[in-house]
Amino acid sequence: MIPSLLLALGLSAVEPAAADVAPPTDCAAPLAARVPEVATAALARIPDPGRRLLALQAYLHARDLPTRWSWDEARIRAYQGSAEQLAAQAALDRVQSAFRAANPGYQLHVNTQVRSLDVQLAHWNENASVAEAAQALVVDAGQACREAPGRFEAWLRAWRPAVRANLAAPGLSAHGQAHAFDFQVIADPSGVLVAGTDSRRIDADWRTGGWAARLQAAITASGMPFVGPLASPDEPWHYAWQPGPPAAR
Repeated sequence: MIPSLLLALGLSAVEPAAADVAPPTDCAAPLAARVPEVATAALARIPDPGRRLLALQAYLHARDLPTRWSWDEARIRAYQGSAEQLAAQAALDRVQSAFRAANPGYQLHVNTQVRSLDVQLAHWNENASVAEAAQALVVDAGQACREAPGRFEAWLRAWRPAVRANLAAPGLSAHGQAHAFDFQVIADPSGVLVAGTDSRRIDADWRTGGWAARLQAAITASGMPFVGPLASPDEPWHYAWQPGPPAAR
């Protein structure tokens, strides 16, 4: 039997366990219908039911979602070479210079490419941490909807996984508007990656290896308006770019 929650989201069942506990249609359909059109379109591109429900939860939580939504291709093209892009690049150059001065033999690599919605969706649909959180959500949602269908939205908004997914829901990543950058430590001149963006290597490379503190020191020394690192999910390489008055940060 196809779970009615998945019917509400236009999907088919993929997990037998989830099928046994899927909530009825009226628990999910009103929620899926209320999110902005850009989010609805993104949901249609997430085939797995659990991942899709997890994204829906994020969209219901998001404030000013249309304003925060990742740029389309036209806006990404307009950003290239703009004053906004040049200012961010100059700030990144300052951070990289400060890091090299304090850490001879090492340099920072920064991916300055805006993370498009297509890329975010591809990552969301294959990421293991998203799969783990999504599977737990589908199972818990079935019980919550059966017990109190009238309070399902409040339950969904309050639900938290035991281990949080390490990606923002597609369309809500700060990388989608060039408002965040990920730094990686590279050995110079060999080009060997010393500390990257693998969440499994956070303790070994960034904490025990000391690179988290060294990166933060370079950010501070640069005097540039980067805020971070990101605490939840834990990403010592991720810093938000927030030019403007300090109070606004």
